[in-house]
Amino acid sequence: MPFERINVKDILEVKLQDKEFKETFDQVKSEYRIIEQIVKQRKSMKMTQNQLAQKANVSQQAISRLEKERHIPNMATLIRIVDGLGLELNLIQKVTE
Repeated sequence: MPFERINVKDILEVKLQDKEFKETFDQVKSEYRIIEQIVKQRKSMKMTQNQLAQKANVSQQAISRLEKERHIPNMATLIRIVDGLGLELNLIQKVTE
């Protein structure tokens, strides 16, 4: 059986018309952006997951699950991870069109 090609962008465009779906999508998108920045920073510091885990006082598995986007940690754990990287979370106002 051959695979059917689907255009995810087209499907997403339709789904984003649903207000509830869009709110959930935007929340998840923001979570993934934070994760991407954490991974990028850890790698740029040439720090292993284990080293970050030790600095953040969390398990290496917690770092791995976060980086593989399998688990979003609670706020306290996220802050410990960010602190372990020598970073801080800042809130900025979104520019809306």
